[in-house]
Amino acid sequence: MVLNALFIGVRSLKYILKVKKERLKMKKTNNKGFSLVELIIVIAIMAILIGVLAPQYIKYVEKSRVSADKDLLDSVYQACTIAASDPDVVDAPKAGDSVSITSGTDETKFANVVYNTLGTDLTGVQGKLKSKSCAGQSIDITVGTNGDFTVTCGDITVPEVQKAGN
Repeated sequence: MVLNALFIGVRSLKYILKVKKERLKMKKTNNKGFSLVELIIVIAIMAILIGVLAPQYIKYVEKSRVSADKDLLDSVYQACTIAASDPDVVDAPKAGDSVSITSGTDETKFANVVYNTLGTDLTGVQGKLKSKSCAGQSIDITVGTNGDFTVTCGDITVPEVQKAGN
């Protein structure tokens, strides 16, 4: 009887192990991944999100380019102001003059001092302009009646002109 009970116990244990092996195999074979419909839905949702967000992204990129161009034109403005206030410069532009910047070593010439401060001429600065309103436009530097400079390129003017009522 004891032998019979052991034999039944061993058979039961074999059966339980066999069932567990089959369950493990079923779990492995039933895992097929995502269905085609699920993948198409995810792609459709991503396309909608990109369609909504892309125009905003483009606006922000252009805004950052305009800001970078303002900073670059402000550097030109500051270089002109520094050169005009230098007591060694003998040919500072007067009211109504237009300004050009050229390279040279003569530290008494306005154009040379501005060039040395910027490290480049206006063509080099124009090559760094990236916004739609400035790309391909010329940089105009004019001197006002008070001897103050205005740097303009496309729609950007430095220093910014305050509109009436502000």
